[in-house]
Amino acid sequence: MSLKYAILGYLSSGTGSGYDLVQQLDGGLGWFWAASHSQIYPELRRLETAGLISGTATTVGERLEKRVYSLTDAGAEDLRGWTADKPQYRPNRDPERLQLLFSDNNGIEAIRSHLEAHREHFTQRRERVIEMRERVLTGENPRVLQRIQSKEGAEQVVTLLLRDLAYSGDVQRAELEIAWATESLERLDALKAFSEAPADHSDS
Repeated sequence: MSLKYAILGYLSSGTGSGYDLVQQLDGGLGWFWAASHSQIYPELRRLETAGLISGTATTVGERLEKRVYSLTDAGAEDLRGWTADKPQYRPNRDPERLQLLFSDNNGIEAIRSHLEAHREHFTQRRERVIEMRERVLTGENPRVLQRIQSKEGAEQVVTLLLRDLAYSGDVQRAELEIAWATESLERLDALKAFSEAPADHSDS
C-alpha cells in the first residue's frame, strides 16, 4: 500500500518518470520505503488507470520514448487523506532478533560475530542517513529544494522540518541498535570471562 503513496508523494513535488522514481527509491525515499524495480512500473500503470496520476509520452533523442508522470487532483486528495490518517504499523518481522533467539547452539564466538555484524550494519546506516540529512538541510537535494521552492513562508519551514524529523528519527533508531549491540557484546564478554574463570576450590 505505501508504495502507492511513495509514488504519489514523490509526484506531489513535481513531475517525474519511472526512471526518476527508481533512482529516488534507491536513495532518499528508499530509506523509508524500499521497492524493487519490478514493483514500481506496474504500480505506476495501476495509479494511472485509477486516475491518480497522468502520464505523457515524451521522446528522448531520436528513438527513446519516456513516460513522464504528474499528480492529478484526485491523486493529491488521496495523498492528503492518507497522510491525515493515523500511522499503520505492520506486524513485527525481525530476522536478526529471530536468528539471535536460536543462536544458543552456535557458541560464543558465532554470537559475537552476529552482534558485531549488526552493529556495523547500523553504524554504516547511521552515517549514510546523516549524509543524506545534511544534503537536504543544505539545499543539495534538488527534489527537496524544488518542493520547498513551491511553498511560501511558514510552509517552507514545515517542509524542511518534516524531512529533518524523518532523517533524525532514522539516525536515532540506528544509534539505539548500535548501543544495544555494544551492550550485548559487553554482556557476552562478561559471561565468557565468568565461564572461563578457574573454579575456586579453596576452603573458606
